[in-house]
Formats: sequence, structure tokens, C-alpha cells
Amino acid sequence: MDIDFLVESVHRLLLDNLPVRTGKTPSGWHTMNCPMCSDKRKRGGLISTGAKISYNCFNCGFTTGWEPNPILGKKYKDLATRLGATEEDIHKVTIELLKYTEQLETENTSDYVYSLAKFKTVELPNNVATVDALQEDHPVKQYAKQRGLLGLYPLLYFEDKLYKQRLVVPFTYNGELVGWTARHIAPPNKTTPKYLHSMQPGYVFNVDKFADSEREIVIVTEGVFDAIMIDGIAIQGNSVGPEQAHLIEKLGKRIIVCPDRDKAGIDLMLQAAELGWEVSFPPWHADCKDAADAVNMYGRLATVGSIIKHATNNKLKIEVKAKML
Repeated sequence: MDIDFLVESVHRLLLDNLPVRTGKTPSGWHTMNCPMCSDKRKRGGLISTGAKISYNCFNCGFTTGWEPNPILGKKYKDLATRLGATEEDIHKVTIELLKYTEQLETENTSDYVYSLAKFKTVELPNNVATVDALQEDHPVKQYAKQRGLLGLYPLLYFEDKLYKQRLVVPFTYNGELVGWTARHIAPPNKTTPKYLHSMQPGYVFNVDKFADSEREIVIVTEGVFDAIMIDGIAIQGNSVGPEQAHLIEKLGKRIIVCPDRDKAGIDLMLQAAELGWEVSFPPWHADCKDAADAVNMYGRLATVGSIIKHATNNKLKIEVKAKML
């Protein structure tokens, strides 16, 4: 399957299933009653231009689309399903997209090119100290020690007023500094955000560590503290972007997602299932809201072991577990 045929296959999931009474405007928009709502006035619009396809409903506001990247989003699949595409056809295209990420990355014979995110190097602020070098009674060092983070990763402290009372985790890629996240050590409030980020689109924390690693498994978490505690990688949120998914897939390893045990983690669970990744549901104590809590309760080896043991790629099982949260 070449790249042009692959793009056509993605588009045809929608174009081959348009309603019989679909109109078409002079500018190329296919107009129809939106299948995602109760629209009866053909306010749903679909347009395919080159490698890009977009859908928008001017009644319910539903939007989705695709342009060359390895991920077929959940909303795109939902629209295809509502239009009449079979689960088998959607699954086939999804798998082919993942198989051909290398071709999507290097193909340069058409009007589109998919490439990995390139991260710019950044400079640290003035007056930077390592957390290890701080006085033992420094509140930031005490916080890092309380969280069990000391000695696991090169944590920083910025003397700048904006970063006072914040524990800083530097982001590196191929040995270069590309950003950081700064966690406030006090409970968040309306005027003080919990995190201050300097993070570039598509970045995955710690991912470059696994590029040449012989380890066969990589565990994906939401937050950096979880990743540090179990020596995994973090996407910094509860949704994985196309560039992030591509970086992770390129590792060529068994991928296990360990989301936070809350409602926000449901989206990541379902997204992981769509990508064909495994999701873990360890039987931890109710007080463990994430992997970092589990390490502090059970220890690192036991936590990692339970994540691996209770991982599944059964899509139905993942969906059922997600609904139980």
C-alpha cells in the first residue's frame, strides 16, 4: 500500500458512506443532515482537499478531520461509524496507518509530508540550583524527599521569583534541554497554578532514554513524577497527541499505559485502546491515585510488576473498566 492509497483509504471511510441525499456546493463541500445530532437541515459539511479531509456541523458544533499523521482520532472514527463504515474497515485503516508511519514520515512525492516533531533547545533561567545541593531544610528539597524523588532524576530549583516554592523537572531530548515543568509544592489555589510548563508540542518526557535501550517494555504515564518513580515516560496530560504517539511507536517496544485512577484518565484509556496499546488496571489500594502513590506504598519493583501483570489490550475489557471509574 503506497502513501496515496493510504490517504485515500482514510478519506473513503467517510466519502464512501455519505447519505444518499447528500448535496454538494460549488466550493466542494458535501452537505448532509449531521449524523451526530438531530439535524434535519443539512448543516453537516464534509470537504476533502488534497490529503486533508474536514467535517463540521453548524448545528451541534461537532468537528473532526484528518491530515497525514499516524493517528485516526476517536471523533473521526465515531463519525465514520455513524455514517455506516464497518468496525472491520475502521480497524484495518487504523492498523495500516500505524504500520506505515515510517513512510508517512519520509514520503516527499506529494503535497504532504509528515515529520517527527523537532524540539528547539532552550536556556535555563539565571540562578539555577540542583535540588540535591539545597540545604536539607529547604522546603523544595523536603518536598522532593517526601515524594520519594531525590536521587531518581536531576531535579532543579530556580531562584527566580516566579518559580519560588516550585520543584523543577527539566525536559531533555537527545541530551539537550528542551523545556521544563515546575510543580508548586503547596496545594493549588485560584491565584497559584499547580504547574508552570515550558513544553514544546509533541514532546514525551524521558522518551529518548528508551531509544537505544534493550528493555522490551515502556510504561506510559500522565505525569512526570509517575514516570520518574517507575522509570517510564510521560505525555503530560490525559490525551496523547499524534506526534507523541509516533515518538512512542517508533521505540518498537511493548507499550503499556498506566493512567491516573480518576475520571480524567478515561480519555487516555480509550485512546490507548484505539491505538492498540495495552492499558493496566492494577488492584492498588484506593488511596493510590497514580503510579507515584503506588511506589510510595508498595515500592518500585512491586508497582512496576503489578502494572505489567495487570495490563490488557482487550478493547472491550478496557472500555468496561473505564466505565467503572
